[in-house]
Amino acid sequence: MLEKVKKGASLSSENNNALINIYPSIEAVVEKRRPAEPLYCIYPENLHKAAAGFLTGFPGKTLFAVKANPHPAVIIELYKAGIRHFDTASLAEIKLVKGLFPDAECYFMAVCKLAGAAKTAFSQYGVRHFVADHLSEVDRLLKFATPETTIHIRMKAFDRASVYELSSKFGADEPEVIAMLKTVADAGVQAGLAFNVGSLCRHPDAYRRAIQAADQVVRKSGVAIVSLDVGGGFPVSYPGLQTAKTEEFFKAIADEVAKAKLPDGCCLMCEPGRALVASGQALLTQIILIKDDLVFLNDGVYGGLNELNISNGNVQFPVKVIASGDKPDKKTSPRSLSGPTCDTLDVISTKVDLPVDVKVGDWIEFSLAGAYSNAMATRFNGLYADTWVKIESDHD
Repeated sequence: MLEKVKKGASLSSENNNALINIYPSIEAVVEKRRPAEPLYCIYPENLHKAAAGFLTGFPGKTLFAVKANPHPAVIIELYKAGIRHFDTASLAEIKLVKGLFPDAECYFMAVCKLAGAAKTAFSQYGVRHFVADHLSEVDRLLKFATPETTIHIRMKAFDRASVYELSSKFGADEPEVIAMLKTVADAGVQAGLAFNVGSLCRHPDAYRRAIQAADQVVRKSGVAIVSLDVGGGFPVSYPGLQTAKTEEFFKAIADEVAKAKLPDGCCLMCEPGRALVASGQALLTQIILIKDDLVFLNDGVYGGLNELNISNGNVQFPVKVIASGDKPDKKTSPRSLSGPTCDTLDVISTKVDLPVDVKVGDWIEFSLAGAYSNAMATRFNGLYADTWVKIESDHD
């Protein structure tokens, strides 16, 4: 179900069939709409480019991690770009994807699931891929699993090259992983192995080391796994945070898998979220108040700018000022940014260079804001950005 396109309407997350505005540039959005509320700008070309990079470069199956950006318009663009497999973390995400595209394949790759959710996903939505990192969860999955079901056992694999670590909360140690793999195989269900080196991984050697560890686990277990899921973690180069190129990660993974003694026919999978959607969306905000060097915006850390703080400043968005009057001065100075809520925590932890003559009414576009922005936004103070447009050339 692809959305229709028409000038003069917008797409809301609560109405997947709504129409969506298309503009040739961010300047055109400002000129035509003069928005007083924050809005998200989708860049379909960037989404398609990112998807093509994984579909042609990764040596296996690419699953989009829906949690990074669950907006229907984003999922639709990724599907149009060729993504057919989706890493879903809840029944709500499975229902969302299947509601848009019944032929899409969902993988329930969340270690911790609500009671009964996995069985419902299996019986009502045809999900056949699950993950577990504890024997009690394996036992629950085995109660309804069939021989065609794959239960992936998640092993610890954190690497210091990653901005966010995940293995303190998820993943089992080698002895437990081996025991669970054998339990799954002995039950006549397909066994897989999974890991995640951490979110926003900056160096491909992290995957090399994790694959080497996975190879050892497979050898010691004696279980012929049917799939190896290397997880997400693929990075984006934000301002001030340089990473290796995506192609280097693909090559490192392919080289290490080739060295490993994995069973014939073992399917290699990955779960990119950030790397697929970060460049495909921007957040357009407006300045609503200036107090000395503190600039108040109509959105903040309780909205789409949350990750600027929780990343300890590692994630920074490029900014572009669109003046409400004359062109802004080329000379800049560092300013602190605040959101609009009545909470003193709603201040971005790193300063941003803005024109010295920036003023109330000017707009600021934050690009590279497609991952973990709207996905983590709250409705605190009754403020919530839910207007979406597309930025692309009009080829009609």
